[in-house]
Amino acid sequence: MSDVERRMKAVIPGDGAETFATVMADGGPAALAVQGAPTQPAGRSGNWSNPIIQAAMPALLLMERNRGQQQDEGGGTRAQLIREADHFQQVLLKRYPADDVHRLVYLLYSCIDETLGDTRSREALGITLSVEFYQNAWGGEKCFEHLQQYCREPEKHAEILAFYDLILSLGFTGKYRIMDRGAVLLADLRHQLDKLLYGQDPLQSLAQVAGVTASRAGRRLRPRHLFCGGLLLLAGWGAAAWSLHDASRGLRSAILAWTPTPPRRINLMATLPQPLPRILSEGWLEVREDPRGWLLIFTSDGAFATGKSVLSADFQRRRNIERLGEALAPWPGDLEVIGHTDSQPFRNNTLDSNQRLSAARAATVASVLRAVMQPADGVPREIVSLGKGESEPIGDNATPQGRSKNRRVDILWKIGHRDNGQSGADGEDNSDVRQLLRDIREKRRQTP
Repeated sequence: MSDVERRMKAVIPGDGAETFATVMADGGPAALAVQGAPTQPAGRSGNWSNPIIQAAMPALLLMERNRGQQQDEGGGTRAQLIREADHFQQVLLKRYPADDVHRLVYLLYSCIDETLGDTRSREALGITLSVEFYQNAWGGEKCFEHLQQYCREPEKHAEILAFYDLILSLGFTGKYRIMDRGAVLLADLRHQLDKLLYGQDPLQSLAQVAGVTASRAGRRLRPRHLFCGGLLLLAGWGAAAWSLHDASRGLRSAILAWTPTPPRRINLMATLPQPLPRILSEGWLEVREDPRGWLLIFTSDGAFATGKSVLSADFQRRRNIERLGEALAPWPGDLEVIGHTDSQPFRNNTLDSNQRLSAARAATVASVLRAVMQPADGVPREIVSLGKGESEPIGDNATPQGRSKNRRVDILWKIGHRDNGQSGADGEDNSDVRQLLRDIREKRRQTP
């Protein structure tokens, strides 16, 4: 039996063998995956008791068939996956609320993206399904937020929770892939989910047990009986203790010889921690080396309206500043938020100077970062803001392109001291970061 068959058989009620064989014989999702998905029409499914799993099975089997492949020949697999996901959505809309269907399709896309992305390069993978259809490059976190909401009412959302359990059993890890002790935390989450799904019948309460009248024993215990019984118990305990002591000798030796694995260390002056590289790839944020750490830059044109210091609705909807703060929160280092403007004179606004406008915009960004990065148990840090108006341009104010570059907000992440002759702290070469920046710039030049 293949790995796909073992995983799918695990979710079939009963022993599952007869049902799985029926699906294979009738040309169900297993046959679909074997025959070549790019030429198959969407909408084929097997006999499953859970309607969500039944609708998703063709897409999941096709995903498993392509697990480990390094490229998609001709793009046929991607097209078939999109058709199967669309059929999955149309079937569920007939039975479930639109919000739940939206989340389930999003979970399916995220699982497919992660499974195919494990073995395919960025060029071979192309735009992920979650980015193409949901404009979200990080589905691993949202999916688990939705799961926590469904866990609050397990009886109402039993079928949805069973689908989440199947996705997790297929290897989906999401945000836990980059978290410290993520495998342990994910295993604990799956244990809680299994308890909700399969542990709903509690033991009988003592309050429901009927009383029984005990009859008086016909014979009384004599002292010698108690003495003999005590000797037998003592002898049994001694034998069991000796047996356990002898059997655990190897385990004790292994524990004494065990050496804990040293914690993984990361040089922040040479390496940008995840998910910062993923945020940089979205295009709205740039990074530059600074003698004191890293300088994170984004232009004000997409973040603020002209002459305003309030974040735009689109910028707030995408949670750009919040996601940046969450990425920096686990790591030490103070932040200095600096606002800049171009040299154009200011008109018709209460903020009557470029200096005041830059300071107000910096204060807005700093306020959002403080709310995200300074919880009660977070890393202590200082976050300050200031405005420099038009005093530090990085572009030519005589051209529209130069003025657009000058309207920006800088976030200086202070994590150490970078010597002039070093690319990173302790003389380490941060070639990975520079290669990432070159890839991002090349991608922007190729984008029309």
